[in-house]
Amino acid sequence: MKNLTDLFKLLEITRDQPQYGYALVGIHQGDQSNLAEHHYLVTFIAWQIALHVKDAGAKIDVEKVLEFSLIHDLGELFGGDIAMPYARVNPKAKVLAKAFESENHQFLSKFFGKEKRHFLELSSEIMEAESDEALIAKIADYMELAHFRFHMKTFDKWDVELIGPKILEKISKIKDQIAKKELGKFLEMWVNQMPDKKAIDVIESGENGGNG
Repeated sequence: MKNLTDLFKLLEITRDQPQYGYALVGIHQGDQSNLAEHHYLVTFIAWQIALHVKDAGAKIDVEKVLEFSLIHDLGELFGGDIAMPYARVNPKAKVLAKAFESENHQFLSKFFGKEKRHFLELSSEIMEAESDEALIAKIADYMELAHFRFHMKTFDKWDVELIGPKILEKISKIKDQIAKKELGKFLEMWVNQMPDKKAIDVIESGENGGNG
């Protein structure tokens, strides 16, 4: 356990590492999300999604979903965040950014002690996102991006048009048929509901029992 103090010190940097890819879409320095906030919210979203599909009968390892979510962008601890629009028009830059993340994973793995191999397996798998659990974490990642944009009042129709198909692509790769069906239904609801209410509207609707 001697490695944990140093690991925890490194993780504190997530509070100060901004997701500077947001600068390209008009979210200025000081308003950008940081890795700590992003990881927490992605993990919460993924947890709820995983519980929902598991309750519906899907065979999903919720703990694995949480692990993927907690470390999915940890390779950006020392930089490497790249905006989705830029990655779309410059695929080479995206490849290089992913290579930088992988190198950062190798460095960070030294601070995981006996769990080094486990961390490297998780970080490698979430970058490829082939298992159902990794795919759910990636779906939550995309959804948190949209919710942050909405929270910052920079959300527009373009977000749904870009992010919706990305999520649908991940859902199409889900192997568990129950999970795939439930996630497909949820995506349809999510796309329709995203521009519907601000947080204050949600709070006020709670007086009438919310929207179920």
